[in-house]
Amino acid sequence: MYLPNHFKSDDVALALQLIDEHPLALLLGPDAQGESFGSHLPLVVVPDEAGLLLEGHMARANPHWGWLSQQQRLLAVFSGPSAYVSPRHYDSLQNVPTWNYAALHAYGDIELIDGQADKDALLKRLIGRFEPGYAEQWRGLSEDYQRKLLGAIVGFRLRVTRWELKLKMSQNRAAVERQRIREALAGAERAEDRATALWMARLEGG
Repeated sequence: MYLPNHFKSDDVALALQLIDEHPLALLLGPDAQGESFGSHLPLVVVPDEAGLLLEGHMARANPHWGWLSQQQRLLAVFSGPSAYVSPRHYDSLQNVPTWNYAALHAYGDIELIDGQADKDALLKRLIGRFEPGYAEQWRGLSEDYQRKLLGAIVGFRLRVTRWELKLKMSQNRAAVERQRIREALAGAERAEDRATALWMARLEGG
């Protein structure tokens, strides 16, 4: 993606925080004709000493997994909070509106997970991340139901080989202008605006 230096971040902690707060990713890969095809899927970070490792699953009815098994390369896009920025916050009238946002592009190699036991373990990790209390209900479901459900999905891991984190949070503006923008967004009605203000504060060390 277009990544000017003042919006680029190499902070892995911020990248992980963005994934944690906004786990729904857009997975992009080619279809049978080589055209781009996207799937929206939640991904979680798996502890791994070798680097950043993500995992998730998709419906077996989704043809994407078959194409990915042939291509083995994938781009996962995580979109964080975003907000409209009015030029009224700037000192000069010679300015135009813009948009603040956070985005992470993770490129990597994909490994499909299709064994029943491996997919069961993957689902339990997802349950542990998003709703630990559901684990007991999952264990109480009939073996036949669990088997059918596991058969209807394909798990995968994405070993990230390169990632780009863009935090466009008015870093190119004067400090007093950034403060005005942050305060306006923090008091806005939209939750998305307030979340953007929090990311601006993080970059300011606040």
